[in-house]
Amino acid sequence: MPHVQTAGHAPFGRWASASMPELPALPEVEVFGGDPVNRISHCERGNMSRPGAILGGFLLGACLVFSLDAIATEPMNRLGLPVDCELGRDCFVQQMPDIEPGPGLSDPLCGLASYDGHDGWDIRLRTLADIAQNVPVVAVARGLVLRRRDGVPDRLSDHNGSKTALKGRECGNGVIVRHEDGLVSQYCHLKMGSIAIQPGMMVERGERLGAIGASGLAEFPHVHLSIHREDERIEPLTGQSLNRKTPDCGDLTGSLFTDQARDQLARTPLAILKIGLTGAPPALDELVLGEPPAIATSAGNAMIAWVWAINVEAGDRFKIRIVQPDGSLLVEHTSEPLARRKANYIAYAGRKRSAMPGSYTVSVEMLRDNISVISETKTFEVTGPRSVVSVPGAFR
Repeated sequence: MPHVQTAGHAPFGRWASASMPELPALPEVEVFGGDPVNRISHCERGNMSRPGAILGGFLLGACLVFSLDAIATEPMNRLGLPVDCELGRDCFVQQMPDIEPGPGLSDPLCGLASYDGHDGWDIRLRTLADIAQNVPVVAVARGLVLRRRDGVPDRLSDHNGSKTALKGRECGNGVIVRHEDGLVSQYCHLKMGSIAIQPGMMVERGERLGAIGASGLAEFPHVHLSIHREDERIEPLTGQSLNRKTPDCGDLTGSLFTDQARDQLARTPLAILKIGLTGAPPALDELVLGEPPAIATSAGNAMIAWVWAINVEAGDRFKIRIVQPDGSLLVEHTSEPLARRKANYIAYAGRKRSAMPGSYTVSVEMLRDNISVISETKTFEVTGPRSVVSVPGAFR
């Protein structure tokens, strides 16, 4: 089999090929177009000349056997979500494609939830530990499975060392599916051992492909969805080509998603991932791993309430409150306005004092233009050296 490499964002690497007797012989393909580093901050962009050109022609030719009989014609506004989880509660949009050509930056909703050159939708779980929940990654539309890869371990990338070690496997475990009208979807960073399909299989929209993981170059657990048509990378929420010189953010009239999926993705990506009551401030690396500091105890000498949020904008503030078991207010603090946007942000406030045993309520509000736009409340039971979270509160 010849080895073909296409230009684009980030390599899928060499894919294992399963036997597909009903198809013509297929070359092994390195597909560029995944997520190279999943950087939450600005990062450099690779060679983007004619991304997916070979991919598009190859896939079209490979699927002609199925295009008339096996792939039903569907309306253009047909893609579903690539995950089977509740956005904003169980999973979260961390990053969107960058639709601005050149060094500028704009996500499809005219915001900054992206980085330069990013070409897909990143839907995340809170922590690496959460991949044990096997949150399904599903096909966005009916189509033919062309490629899959499994066997890449789930671990968080440090970007620098991991980039070299994972060269050719940046996408991690993944799947490529060919759809109607020349559309191709690819899914990166799936959980090792979770991929449930084989090349040559037909899948329906919403059918399970695997589970969200952290394989390849992933700084947080997520699935990276990218869409191609022939020689173009497509931003599916707007339906616009990422090769377009004058993108139009906020125009969803050409969206490739179903109305329901479109409306869910068009919501703000701002989210509170977790709040806590501990004896020390948390570190982001520990939170992403799923290892927050221990809950405050009566044996400690500090009580700190904290919030971990994503996609926070310049000017946003957090109001943090701790209410003691007797109903009195222990802490009420409003942070200073953020000087710049933060893809991940931790705010905290507290007092140096031991905790009295009992139920403590921590509430957090995020204020934008002095208006509460998102909040969360939880009750923590402080019983002594060891404490537990008691009752989750409201989230909106």
